[in-house]
Amino acid sequence: MTEDRSTPDDAERPEDEPRFSFTDKRKVNPEDGTVRPSGDTPADPAQPVDPIDAEAASLYEQAAEGGQDPVPADAGRVAELEGKVTELSEELKREQAEYVNSRRRIEAQAESGKEAAVGRVLTSLISVLDDVEAGRQHGDIAEGTPFQAIAQKLEDTLATHGLKRFGAVGEEFDPNLHEALMHEEAEDVETATISLVIQPGYSMNDRVLRPARVGTRGPA
Repeated sequence: MTEDRSTPDDAERPEDEPRFSFTDKRKVNPEDGTVRPSGDTPADPAQPVDPIDAEAASLYEQAAEGGQDPVPADAGRVAELEGKVTELSEELKREQAEYVNSRRRIEAQAESGKEAAVGRVLTSLISVLDDVEAGRQHGDIAEGTPFQAIAQKLEDTLATHGLKRFGAVGEEFDPNLHEALMHEEAEDVETATISLVIQPGYSMNDRVLRPARVGTRGPA
């Protein structure tokens, strides 16, 4: 709609000089909050009303009446959605726990498989270590020789993978670690002890790869 904002002084202006005017394009009437029709023509009831304009007019009317509280949400629907959120949260926690457990099992199996593979390699080298030990006892590998340096380097390298030699004269006999190939009865001792080491035993990280083959001395 167009409103004429002429001043009294405009009457004294020449007839051919235009007067100042402006067009109010606001879609909501600031005086009564009603929706104005588009254009300068009266509103046609058959023409659809812009939903945004209708909502603005409704809010204006509510504010004019003292500000009504918004329509409360459906409490039942809210409770249903909250329950669904809780259910999904619990399901997510279960899935995360199952994932963590599965990952731990896979890592444990991988570590066990790796340890078993290293154990097989070390077991295959025990016969080589027996030859090295026999060479030391017979004087074939003397201190300061290149063979002694090579043998020591081999043993040190295998030790980094957890290989340990056990079984020595004077140790208490342990059937979990030692295999007695001969026994000498003695009344002056209360427990059986190792009197002879035929072959030393080897273990890897507390896992026995081969028991020590020994001779024992002790009660019958």
